[in-house]
Amino acid sequence: MKTRNYGFNVGCVVAMCGCFAMGQTPPMWNHNPTAQNGPLHWGGVTASYATCGNAPLGLPNMVAVGKTQTPVDIVTANTVLALLPEIDFEYNNTAFEVENTGHVVEVLYAAGSSVRLGDAVTDIYQLIQFHFHAPSEHTIDGKQYDAELHLVHQNVLGQLAVVGVLLSMSPTAPGSVFDEIVMTAPMTVGTGQREGLSLNANSLLPADQDYFTYAGSLTTPPCSEGVRWFVMQTPVSVSAYVIQQLHMVAGQFPGYNGFVNNNRPVVPLNGRTILSTF
Repeated sequence: MKTRNYGFNVGCVVAMCGCFAMGQTPPMWNHNPTAQNGPLHWGGVTASYATCGNAPLGLPNMVAVGKTQTPVDIVTANTVLALLPEIDFEYNNTAFEVENTGHVVEVLYAAGSSVRLGDAVTDIYQLIQFHFHAPSEHTIDGKQYDAELHLVHQNVLGQLAVVGVLLSMSPTAPGSVFDEIVMTAPMTVGTGQREGLSLNANSLLPADQDYFTYAGSLTTPPCSEGVRWFVMQTPVSVSAYVIQQLHMVAGQFPGYNGFVNNNRPVVPLNGRTILSTF
């Protein structure tokens, strides 16, 4: 993952790809649940991924290590209504550069954009990047959506907050910035760009900004915990082209062997409470 100078600690964000010595190649993993290095076995790929958990080959059940993992199935009847602050989105434009990381389609975001989640300094989280998973990682009452957008933020202490937006394919969805993003994403690992153009993450959000929130983790190795999750309750409609292109790019990821999905299956809630705005 490329990093930029944001004026604060980017260690946690770098850790989303695992921490390895300069020049050292990270171990290969993919999203295929049937693969020996797929999500059921990430914890066995390397010691630094142990939090992800592992289903030792030949055994039927996954041995969980981290107990506050993401994604989860959000059962709306079990959520707790709470008086939660509105998310104050303060997003500026960023360069129209789209990266194929080998695991996701991602846009690194220029410094200066943030969300405010409360009144403390530590409740201000800078937007670092956003990326896509297809199909969705979170499910709502067992329903899986066509894709999911993750907007990844970090505060001055290096703590992470991720805003998840569910994406639903619609035959009537007009062309949008989503189409332009996936059109710009290269089919091989690398970066595509649209010279002279910019984009703004505000255009990716639903108009209704009610949300669910809970304590979770990164959804890719090393599955680090302590992440604040905010899953928007209202999905955003996107064109069939967006969904098709996300799967097409995923099918070309190194080590995926044509597997076209890049979502982690849901994991147990393990007694956590999911709060919901009114």
